[in-house]
Amino acid sequence: MSHPEPWLVLLANPRLVTTAKDGAAHIQCSGYGKQTFFVNKTLADPSVSAPAVLAKRRLSRLKRPESRSIQDELDGLVELLKASTASPSHFRLEAFHLLQKLYLPQPEVTDDYPSHAAPETWFRAVCELEDPCPVLDYALIAFCTIQVYVTNTGSVSHDEGTERYNTTLGYLSTALNCKGDVGLNCILASIVVLSTCELFFFPTDDGLRVHIQGIADVLRLKPEFTDVSTTIWLRLWSRLRVISVLSQLTGRQQGSMSAAQWADLMPDKSNFDPMDQLMDIVCELPRTLDSATKIFPTEQSGDLEVEVAVTDLWSIMSDIHVWQVRLCAASPTPLYTAVTSKLDNPSDGAHDTKLFPFALEFQSSQTATHLVASWAFQLHIHTVLQRFLEERGENRTVPIQFIDLHNSFGNILREADKLARLLCQSIEYCHRIEMGTFGPQTMVYPQWIMRQFFARYGTEREVKWCNNIRNMSGIGTRCGIKLMVFQGSIK
Repeated sequence: MSHPEPWLVLLANPRLVTTAKDGAAHIQCSGYGKQTFFVNKTLADPSVSAPAVLAKRRLSRLKRPESRSIQDELDGLVELLKASTASPSHFRLEAFHLLQKLYLPQPEVTDDYPSHAAPETWFRAVCELEDPCPVLDYALIAFCTIQVYVTNTGSVSHDEGTERYNTTLGYLSTALNCKGDVGLNCILASIVVLSTCELFFFPTDDGLRVHIQGIADVLRLKPEFTDVSTTIWLRLWSRLRVISVLSQLTGRQQGSMSAAQWADLMPDKSNFDPMDQLMDIVCELPRTLDSATKIFPTEQSGDLEVEVAVTDLWSIMSDIHVWQVRLCAASPTPLYTAVTSKLDNPSDGAHDTKLFPFALEFQSSQTATHLVASWAFQLHIHTVLQRFLEERGENRTVPIQFIDLHNSFGNILREADKLARLLCQSIEYCHRIEMGTFGPQTMVYPQWIMRQFFARYGTEREVKWCNNIRNMSGIGTRCGIKLMVFQGSIK
């Protein structure tokens, strides 16, 4: 039988516990006034750590008594919506409080000043809208219901979530067909909430693309939004642009807003944060990729056309790199470090070692979101360029500008492989309980591009690893949530 090392005792009630250090100094430990527990390293489990034990305790709390209280909160929210005397502001505030426990990252992993596109920011903006709007209120009910369902923290069934989602669609259809003032700000907020419901509740992105088209149509109806504060509109605008651009990147969304149209709706560029700046860079990426994938495979394309396409892609990639350098320079400490991976991927079972024995530990949820998004955009560009190098090189001479670009990275395929591995090593952090269900959501687009890259250039083991992400398990993580899988592919 093994015994805990003295330094592994986590202090609690000072009447019960005194560390070896305090004892030697003949002083009483002040403690923290909490329950005592031990972190016990044994030969059978030598890698156990205090963070792992704490995470396991947090997970057990979620699965025990609090699951009933969360269900009670959801039921209370439904009853509050039915009450004619309930104000929209009060109802939406209660919805926000429930989502803080399930969807939003917890305070220990968030920044003091989150970006406009951060969930705790744009969701608060949604809930701060004051005008009465049944569509928005029912959308929030649907989203809360789906979050309780996917986290298994209540007694919600899949049918119940579907019914509430479909009910909201009915209200949305009625509002859009209304000839009077329907409050387009609230309608847009409702579509944002519904599109987020889609990510968690539907296996493919068919419905999501309808919502993206709806966003574009509503924005064209009203190019100026002056009936809400600049702060609220900036946050809604930031989130609207993110989901629109990602939809275009993964499926060549037709009829979406262009970069110029988003710029016309820009509320206050002087108030842009790093995520807004990154999206400013990649807003042109869908159009550029669309043009490039039409030009690259054809022998009829002239060198000038190819040079323009390559130059545009290179410019975006270079701007992303500059953005990353600035992000790193603004932080006094490294944005991420490598730690031993605690997640188990079933595909590793047939091998002696894990495919990715190390995971990335980020400064915060916001840092993870920023870097993961930028790496995914870069991997997307690298994959397209590598494909062009192969196809163009077989047919005719590759322009000297492309050779310069290729040499500047040493090797585009090697650089792409490094980016793909960074994304794989980010999976664990994004699935931590403290990240809420938003954490897994941040990996929907990165996982899409990872699968595209490894299917074309990776090994069978890497492909299997990616396909088993949803089947991973590990202490302190929230795995097993089956999020949407984008159906598009890199042309």
